[in-house]
Amino acid sequence: MKRGLIAWDRARLPHAALEARLESIERVCDAHEVPALVVYSDVWRSNDARYVSNYMPYWNRALIVVPRGGKPILLCSLSPRVYPWIKSVTLHEEILPSPNLPAQLQKLAAERGWTRVGIVDFAGLPHELHAPLAAGSLAIVDVPRSAVRPAATQSEVAMHRHAAELARRSLANALGAEAIGVTDHVLAGRLELALRREGAEDLVVLVSDGTTPPVPARGARIGELSSAAVALEWSGHWAKVARNVAGLTRALPPTPGSTVWEESLSGPYPWTALAEPASAEQTIVSVQFELPARGARLYYGDTCLRGPEGLLPL
Repeated sequence: MKRGLIAWDRARLPHAALEARLESIERVCDAHEVPALVVYSDVWRSNDARYVSNYMPYWNRALIVVPRGGKPILLCSLSPRVYPWIKSVTLHEEILPSPNLPAQLQKLAAERGWTRVGIVDFAGLPHELHAPLAAGSLAIVDVPRSAVRPAATQSEVAMHRHAAELARRSLANALGAEAIGVTDHVLAGRLELALRREGAEDLVVLVSDGTTPPVPARGARIGELSSAAVALEWSGHWAKVARNVAGLTRALPPTPGSTVWEESLSGPYPWTALAEPASAEQTIVSVQFELPARGARLYYGDTCLRGPEGLLPL
């Protein structure tokens, strides 16, 4: 399965943490004068839904409707045979079969007597969902993501930290002297085996031979100037880490003139490039460096917390 086995570790993400998020959403509803808040989800844009109810789809579009002061309602077209599993790993007690998401949302609103609802990042919905909702009789309030998720919570930081630790450990084990001479296909396979066994739900492995940026494995041999980067999802939380065979590192925060890429891991997508450093407090980011060495390009990067004290590795 693409996303592995999804379970709910209540020791790491207590029920109380999700309840606190619902309480904050109630305040968002009050501030925007709406009776309910709606969050969109699909397989590549599931971070917000996971934040609200711990729902992480294998492959399906969905809307999560959070009535003010009520339990979140899931609208999706997954088969009813998976409803018991969904209920076991999320806050959802009510799931409505919804092959047509806009129509089901409008039907639910009519049944509840709602004339307007808030939708997180309404302007960013796929056109085939945005158009019928914008043209319907239900008034839509476009609620910014920053109102719902102003900063990474303590439980989120802990989840990202664990994912980053898995990535660091797997790369340290895979990029030792025994890696020299094997193909990048073998290296990618070793990393995938190790990380899947640790519970990685989704995984991207990229490798550089020193002449290119990290790219999918293509049969090149691993040498002293090779690097590998992994992006992995663990319990719905992403980390992105890069290491090189030479063991070359770079201090954080980046020094002026560094060739560096910074990406948000706290956005709606698994990772999103940042034109400028994230300004919000408690933001989870990936920082990746290109390091010149002996005429080649080595890569090093880590998952960090950008907060009041600056940029710190998790």
